[in-house]
Amino acid sequence: MDPTIAATLVVLGALWLGLLVVMLWGERPPGCLRMGAFLAWLAVSAGLAYLVLVGVFEVNPNPYKISLARRLTDDKVIYLGDIVPGLYDLHYIERIDTDKADEEIKEEWLAFYQYDVKEEPAKGEHVGPYGAAIYDYDGCRPPAILSYELVPASYDYLAQDAVAAEVQNIIAYQDPISGYIDWPEVLIKGSTRDVVTDLNIFRKTGVALDCRHRLDWQSNHPGQAFPNPFRYQNIGSFRGSYQVSRSGSTVTVIDRGGFERSQLVVKSQYRPENGSYFQPGTQTLLKPVERSLDFGPGQPDQVTQVYYPEKAVLAFYLSLGKDSKKLEQARSYLSPDAQAAYDIWSDPFGLSTDPNGPAPARDELARVLVLEIRYQPDIAAEQMHKDRQVRVTVVGVNKDGFFDEAHRCDVTWAVVGEPKAGALPYGCEWRLDRYQTSCPPPP
Repeated sequence: MDPTIAATLVVLGALWLGLLVVMLWGERPPGCLRMGAFLAWLAVSAGLAYLVLVGVFEVNPNPYKISLARRLTDDKVIYLGDIVPGLYDLHYIERIDTDKADEEIKEEWLAFYQYDVKEEPAKGEHVGPYGAAIYDYDGCRPPAILSYELVPASYDYLAQDAVAAEVQNIIAYQDPISGYIDWPEVLIKGSTRDVVTDLNIFRKTGVALDCRHRLDWQSNHPGQAFPNPFRYQNIGSFRGSYQVSRSGSTVTVIDRGGFERSQLVVKSQYRPENGSYFQPGTQTLLKPVERSLDFGPGQPDQVTQVYYPEKAVLAFYLSLGKDSKKLEQARSYLSPDAQAAYDIWSDPFGLSTDPNGPAPARDELARVLVLEIRYQPDIAAEQMHKDRQVRVTVVGVNKDGFFDEAHRCDVTWAVVGEPKAGALPYGCEWRLDRYQTSCPPPP
């Protein structure tokens, strides 16, 4: 049950009991207070009954709402479910201002629909990918309802299990095709098993013809569909096998690392250029501004007691930078011999120290990208606490986000298993002991 519905049921239940007490044991003879309590009790009873049916027994109220609307309006209401295949009830329709235009009625109709559907009658569900279209009207006489299909790259689907929309102006861009208007973006988020895995970004483009030009065109082209100059252009289409997220105009796509025992993921970040995430004239995404490895579920709390030595190496490099607290954590990932040999505040740890680069270690180093990690799994050796070799390709990043593309360094660490009673998983802690690097040492 939805937590909001559950909390509402608890509050209404308490209110229902309170009103019942006032109604049955209040002032005598009954006066205005008891009469008011009775009327309020009836209203709360109706609300409780509705929420129990919808939230507990999962009864869909929409067919009854539609039927009631048809009766009250003598079937004169235009319902998109009658004309859009795959639009199954009111939950598929949103009223949302998709263009922020100065209109009398600002909200458009955003309709989601499903196709290639497999019905599951036992659950009352339709399983299938989602598409979407925006419906709007013009100001002509007679007014026409215009439709705009939201078409992602390669006519892909928008969502698998669930879909949601929001409108924000995340990209400052005065579109020349739209008369240099900075239209907002329509963001369609698709979820798979309650995780956002798809993000498609659209923007209205074009300049509308006035009504006289539209009528002239229609009189000269009888029976033909009017070529509406407006459309919602797909300016970015993202899918991640693990997750997709967004911060401002930066979109982060997270993909699983194949059959990766450490649950490592590949993080790719994209930013728009000239109002789009696509290469000009194509539906191919721009190259990511940043791509690196990361922990999927998040960095473990006890890094030294991980099952896999490679996790300790990744955690170490993700902790390097200017943050003193993180550096102290990184120091704790080193063996006692390494702590004596390497100064956590100044040692380059295999990163480039070239002063001509944008992020020479450690003066200009703000953080580290781990581009690749290589290791040979050997469970028997790990159980016996033998030294393990983990090789990473790393590059430094400065405070402005520039990374040292020309100085990718391959660093090989010997990770030692230090015995410790009760430590997971094999009675040892994995600590970084010594390293070798392909980048020249500091002068």
